[in-house]
Amino acid sequence: MITLAISSLKGGVGKSTCAINLAFSLAKRGWKTLLVDADPQGSVGLSLSPSAQAYIGLYEIVASGVPFEQAALKTKLDTLKIVMAGKIPSQEISKWCASLQDGTRLAPFFKTAAEGGYDIVILDTPSGLHGPTEGILRSCTHVLVPQQCEPLALRSLMMTVDFLNQLQTENEEACSLVGVVLTMADPDVEDTKKIVEEIKRVLPPELVFQAMLPRDSAVIHASMKGMPLGLIRGGAPPPIALVFDQLAAELEAKLDLVVPPQSDEYVSLVV
Repeated sequence: MITLAISSLKGGVGKSTCAINLAFSLAKRGWKTLLVDADPQGSVGLSLSPSAQAYIGLYEIVASGVPFEQAALKTKLDTLKIVMAGKIPSQEISKWCASLQDGTRLAPFFKTAAEGGYDIVILDTPSGLHGPTEGILRSCTHVLVPQQCEPLALRSLMMTVDFLNQLQTENEEACSLVGVVLTMADPDVEDTKKIVEEIKRVLPPELVFQAMLPRDSAVIHASMKGMPLGLIRGGAPPPIALVFDQLAAELEAKLDLVVPPQSDEYVSLVV
């Protein structure tokens, strides 16, 4: 089973948007996917439901032993379930964050998910490299970094890369960087082109996803509606939803997610 953290040192780069829509695209492509809101602020939950804070979730599973299936929420896709952040008492947030920092408390959670047959677990993390984020990076197999297209964000990217290198120095089995996805990008703007060139200069080109997530009002609209981009506008989702499908396809190749050969019968389009 693959465990994929969506992580960035900098806030406001689109981590939750990326986590939600990438999970939806992977599930739509047939992978049994679990989306986990590991941010105590409940960013995924708030993007999907105004009553998200009323749901039990990761906190109850890990801290109180609530059964996994009792907290995992069903969705419109049979291949996708969601575990919200949970109802964390305000006076317990600091203690909860500190308890996750070394990553060991998440091991039973991941074991249960693996036993449930999930192909991939996607975790939305808080900004920064401490507390829950550090623990998740210590215990996950891979990390994807959303990178906002602005010069100052590049500095935070390199700090994240240095941190991941440090983790792998301490433990060769620590999570590896699967790639960087550019967010709030406009390929027609010169500054975006320069940032892409700079990232490809400091990172191996294969670590930079071809899919780029543009600034798009549809993201805000989907969040207000509490749904992935692929579900708004009925059967005609906005173009940005297709970018997440492209990102999912690239991710499949990078993670060696290969669908077993199937002996489908020939079906003619013409009847």
